[in-house]
Amino acid sequence: MYFSYKKIAKEINNSEQIILHDDDILSYGSNRICYLYKEHPSKLIKISRDSNHWKKGHRQSLSEWYVSQKIKKMCKSSHISFCHTWVTTNRGPGLVVDKIFDDKGKSLTLRKLLFRKELTVDKALILVEDIIRSFFNSGIPASDFNIDNFILNGNHNEYKLIMVDGFSPKKLNFKTYLLLKSKRLSGFYTHRKWQQAKSQFTKCAQEVYAGNYRYAAAPPLHATSKASSDNSRG
Repeated sequence: MYFSYKKIAKEINNSEQIILHDDDILSYGSNRICYLYKEHPSKLIKISRDSNHWKKGHRQSLSEWYVSQKIKKMCKSSHISFCHTWVTTNRGPGLVVDKIFDDKGKSLTLRKLLFRKELTVDKALILVEDIIRSFFNSGIPASDFNIDNFILNGNHNEYKLIMVDGFSPKKLNFKTYLLLKSKRLSGFYTHRKWQQAKSQFTKCAQEVYAGNYRYAAAPPLHATSKASSDNSRG
């Protein structure tokens, strides 16, 4: 395997336990919950929703962590939120990642920026496609282009977006191994995934920008879980 479960498990077991509470929850996903890391405000902790089967719940965390380690060796900055270390918490093993926020300390997703009309749909598409080109060049195999996976980093006038989730395959298998090992394959994978998602992404962005309140917030958790289940069957 392209990473060692034993090494990660050792890192988790050797870390001091971090206590998390419900009021630390920042966001939910179909497999993971994102918590604020109060001792380190510039960081977040991603936890599997099923602490008893954390490897399964953290499948994408594991591949994101691998991608992050690879990219950090290549450059000091990128359009992804870097993953740092594995820790133990009272809610199971967790992955420490960068918290992305603007110059006012707020984490604003692309959905929020569109709904506030800070960005047009055309500008959003330009920004995302710039990110995809950078991924193609650096070999990042992004798979999930949900508008909530992009967050504004820094100054509002510059509009640098960072991808915080979905910048790796969702499954851990031989195909993923090949993607993570090959810059060329990763680039083509990202391009293909974007072409598949672009029309749906654009439709969602248009509805949000138009003020359609059905699209103003991220889908509820049950809808996210259903979509994830549907995708896994596709």
